[in-house]
Parts: sequence; structure tokens; C-alpha cells
Amino acid sequence: MLFARFKAIYTHKFASAYASTEEVKLAKREWAIALKGFQEPLLAYAVERTKEKYAWPPTISEFLSVIQTAYRAYGLPEPRRAYMEACSCRHKPQEKAWSHPAVYFAGAETGWHFLSTEDERTSWPVFEKHYTVYVDKVINGEKLVIPKSVLIEDKSAPVLGSLLSEIATELQVSESDVAPHLYYLYKTHGTKIRAQYREHALEALKKLGYKGGLPD
Repeated sequence: MLFARFKAIYTHKFASAYASTEEVKLAKREWAIALKGFQEPLLAYAVERTKEKYAWPPTISEFLSVIQTAYRAYGLPEPRRAYMEACSCRHKPQEKAWSHPAVYFAGAETGWHFLSTEDERTSWPVFEKHYTVYVDKVINGEKLVIPKSVLIEDKSAPVLGSLLSEIATELQVSESDVAPHLYYLYKTHGTKIRAQYREHALEALKKLGYKGGLPD
């Protein structure tokens, strides 16, 4: 898709940049490696900005620079910066002022305890995977809202207090690490959104080693 867009935009200039079929083949491979993991909406946005900025087909480095402006256009930090933010805010995450909710949710899916105890080589790929999912949600128009800490900490939802303690004890983590996963308990019982939140919570907790269940 990308090279087809460039060919349509730059016409004979594209042909001059890639004179032979072999050059196009090699270039496509390098571009595919460089752009691995970037979502289609981000790439489409970057192409639009590229044709405004460059009179000739961009280099990989130039295009990557434009992609960074695409993140900013959606109010998102680029992945590495998001990862560093999540790592620095992993203690009592609901009390932090996040640059974007996507960073918080990616951190929660990765696991605050996981971010605290694993080295970067292990935790970065996991965080990047989850962040990519939430970037997609933002680009597709979904509004992400971080649950208010008071809803978790007042323990007024049914069974929340004992469940927090039970799960935290089993996983040997703090209750603040578990609390974000139990936000579904504040959704109306029997609703589809509560069921979806519960399913995501159970999946995330099982990845952390939790062997129990969660109430409906």
C-alpha cells in the first residue's frame, strides 16, 4: 500500500528513485522492517503529511520522523516514551497524571508488578504489544477513561475488599496492583460492558498467575 501511494503521489520522481524492479524489491523489504508494528491509520496519516512536506519520495528516516508527528496529532506519546512513563509511574498508578490514558491502560494490561520486577528486555516487548492495541483504539475513535482511584480505594463495591486482599496475597503483589483489574465491579450488573471488563480482568490476572475466578 505504501509504495503504491508513493508512486501515485510522486509519479516520475518515484521511478527515478527506484529505477529497477530489484531496487523496488529491496526497498520494500527495508521499509517493511522499519515500519513493523506501526498501525495502518498512523501510516496513512504520515503519508498525507509526507506529501505536504517532501517534494521527493522520503527516506525511511524522514518517514519515521513524520510518524512521530502522527502520534502527537492523536495526543499520544511515541511507544518508547510511553513505556518509560509507565515504568516511572508503576507505583500507585491511579494517582498519577498520565500523558494519555492509553499509557495507563497499556501499563495495567502489562502488569504494574511485572513492570516493577522484570528487566527492560522482558517488559518492553509486552508493553509495546499492549500499547499498540490501545493506540489502535484511540485512532479508531474510542475514548479511554482512567477509572477514578476513589472508586477502587473506598472498597464500597460488593466483595471488593476481600477479593482485593485474596488476589494480592495469592500473587504476592500490593492491592494497588490488583485494583485496576477489578474496576468492572462498578459497572452495572448484567450489562455487556461489565462482562467484557470482567473477561479482560480475568485474562490479565491469569497471566500474572492467578488461579481463582472472579464474581459476575
